[in-house]
Amino acid sequence: MNAYHIGRQQLTLILRSKWLLGFGLLFMFLAFFVTYFSQTGNTGFDGFNRMTASLLNLNLLMIPLISLLMGSMFLAGEKEDSGLQLLLTYPIYVKSVLIGKYAGLFVALSVVLTGGYGIALLSMYLINSHVSLIVILKFYLLSLLLSGMFVALSILIGILSKSRIQALGLSLVVWAIFTLFYEFMLMGISLFLPKQSILLMLSVAIFLNPAELIRVWSILSLDGASVFGPGLYDLTVWASGGLGTLLFIASSCLWIAVPLIITGHSIKRGIKNDG
Repeated sequence: MNAYHIGRQQLTLILRSKWLLGFGLLFMFLAFFVTYFSQTGNTGFDGFNRMTASLLNLNLLMIPLISLLMGSMFLAGEKEDSGLQLLLTYPIYVKSVLIGKYAGLFVALSVVLTGGYGIALLSMYLINSHVSLIVILKFYLLSLLLSGMFVALSILIGILSKSRIQALGLSLVVWAIFTLFYEFMLMGISLFLPKQSILLMLSVAIFLNPAELIRVWSILSLDGASVFGPGLYDLTVWASGGLGTLLFIASSCLWIAVPLIITGHSIKRGIKNDG
């Protein structure tokens, strides 16, 4: 047994879940609803407008929630049912287990994004001839990346949780912090910083939150830097340049790798303690 077989088994189990189907239908409906009712006259789907802003907000709220809940509860469920412990008794590397679990979860959620979000956007493309396929592709790829980062976090939460209920609670807390409270926390911190330090704080804060990372680079990639205002002009200059691109790629990779590495160490420590 290797990572491929584990990933295929994980994918099969998740695709049979009614929860995945429910999330997929909900995401498809919301994406279609937001896209349809956010049309802005003849501006279409080019650039950063009300339609793209609405879809971006939908992505930043729904994708992390779906990824965290599905991944953490499946992993915590396997721990409760002793399926994960049984799997670890086989002669297989822990990293192969993690890669297989991650791949299975990521592919399953990619099916949700491709089927739900993709169908909604395709429908709007048929309705509105001004829809840009490049913009659709950017949203799709950034959605996959966002899902990939939160799937890694969900695996860590699932392994650290002792039950499905605990995984559910931790997932909701992590989701709320990253998507709802993060900006309020930054505003509170900025009140105690000198004015010249705020830009540095905001620049660092972008990389400490995967949702914020996707938000900023989505806006920049759609030429919507003007929404940041003149006060953050310096931020848009460096972030949209070569340095910003490299930091974006490196940060995205770290948000996937670091949770999986921590999860691997946690599993190995648990095996040693059981032994």
